[in-house]
Amino acid sequence: MSALDQAVAELEAKRAKDNAERKARQAAAASFLKEFFEADVAPSAKLKAHGVHAAFDGMRIMLTKPEEGVYAEGMLIVVGEQGEIDVSGRSLGVVGAADRASKKKELIAEIISHFSL
Repeated sequence: MSALDQAVAELEAKRAKDNAERKARQAAAASFLKEFFEADVAPSAKLKAHGVHAAFDGMRIMLTKPEEGVYAEGMLIVVGEQGEIDVSGRSLGVVGAADRASKKKELIAEIISHFSL
């Protein structure tokens, strides 16, 4: 095998490994968001009382206040490209097994602040 072929093979192996790690982080973040949505957002009486509607599509949570009209600013909580959690354009970082509770608290604080609850 030529040196060029060997270098390309090593590069392809590194890319495949990096891609698998990125997909694993994305899957973990999506699982965290699903759990957060089902346990904390969907059943929230306070969000409903304040007219906040919530939806989850597998990779993002969308929160809106429809009665404020089309100009009301909604909130998106999404899984980013590298598997991080992004809230309205700001990254909260990757969700690790040890920091799930702290990420949950951060998300709750962001929702409270955004909708002035």
